[in-house]
Amino acid sequence: MINVNILFVFVAAVAILGFILNSLFDKIKITSILPLMLIGLVIGPALHLINTGPGSVVQSLTPYISALAIAFILFDVGLNMDPKRLRKVFYTATKFTFVAAISTGLVLGAIAYLTFGWNLVESMMFGFALSGPSSIIVPTLVKVIRAPDDLKTTLLYESVSSDTVELIIPIILLEILVQSNLTPVGVFGLVIATIFGSIIFGVAAAIIWLFIMNRFKSYSREYSWMLTIAVVLAAYGISEIVGLNGLITVFVFGIIFTAVGSNSSSNAGPAHEPSFAEKYLSLPDDVEHIKSYQREVALFTSTFFFVYIGMLFSVSSATLLAVLLTVMLALIIILVRSAFVPMLKGYMDKDPHYRGKQSSLISYNVARGLSPSIVATLPLAAGIVIPGFLDAIFMVILFTNVVSTIGIFFAYRDYDSAPKKPAA
Repeated sequence: MINVNILFVFVAAVAILGFILNSLFDKIKITSILPLMLIGLVIGPALHLINTGPGSVVQSLTPYISALAIAFILFDVGLNMDPKRLRKVFYTATKFTFVAAISTGLVLGAIAYLTFGWNLVESMMFGFALSGPSSIIVPTLVKVIRAPDDLKTTLLYESVSSDTVELIIPIILLEILVQSNLTPVGVFGLVIATIFGSIIFGVAAAIIWLFIMNRFKSYSREYSWMLTIAVVLAAYGISEIVGLNGLITVFVFGIIFTAVGSNSSSNAGPAHEPSFAEKYLSLPDDVEHIKSYQREVALFTSTFFFVYIGMLFSVSSATLLAVLLTVMLALIIILVRSAFVPMLKGYMDKDPHYRGKQSSLISYNVARGLSPSIVATLPLAAGIVIPGFLDAIFMVILFTNVVSTIGIFFAYRDYDSAPKKPAA
């Protein structure tokens, strides 16, 4: 049993360390993600300071901590997404996201089929679980990296959208393993219903909650963040219970909450007739209040979760062959992703020096995180044993974070030292 006082000190230390690492990024050009994961690896599987083995408290709490972390972090991403800028990049970002994710999933699945001895469905589950960048890691990255706002918005949108691919396709493939009678029409219907149902539910939940807050604004203002977070958690839970996707629901909730709730007619002329949204859904002061609180909570949540991910690795599975295979997979992810970088050239700087750095940012944005961690545990939960499946996914998560950190470090270490143009 963990001593409560030690637990308090540990949680406080992790929070402070996360703040320090994020603050130092401009100087050392290394995100906090990898150091925090390595800390988790050291205190858990390596030194056994905390029991993280099968049946431990850490293992048993994984579904709950994962759900809580993703609800907080994706709400923060949606809350801070600029709807106008998102509309501007939506078409190109969507095309890039799904072409890159599907191509990566197919390539990784084919390699897994040839090397790990799994059947085709199991291999494709593995490939698509690792097909896109993490929706927890990318928000941290874009806050501290220098790049045009359109490119940052695209990368944020990609991370959340590709999480959908990383979760829905493996879940469908798992259903195929469990149910031999699932038809192609049934598969298509499941995908469409899940995606569009989650979007509709996220929009409806945000609109209803804005209306309620607007009607009771004099009572709810002081507690607006706490009450809104309660609704976010409820929306995530209900979405998952009814078979929708909590990731999409919470992300859409945050976007609609900001886009609609920030509207105000206070700056309009006296002849302006307030619209329905301005009259019954507008809460600009509350939205800003919630954003300020959410920034602090999201920093702590993401910091703690990176340490937690590191604690879940199994050191005994790291044989030389397994390490070489997973390093190879991490490099292949970069190669596949690099092929689609030109699709985003319109969102990069014109200056070749900065354009090169931003191209590297896109190529090395390969760190995997939450979604593959969730998928890694799904077969066992369904009573299906896929030898080495969970450990292989965890090692790819680790090495993609290593490769991503190193690549972005070298790409951005001299970002501000653009070559001077010769005098005329």
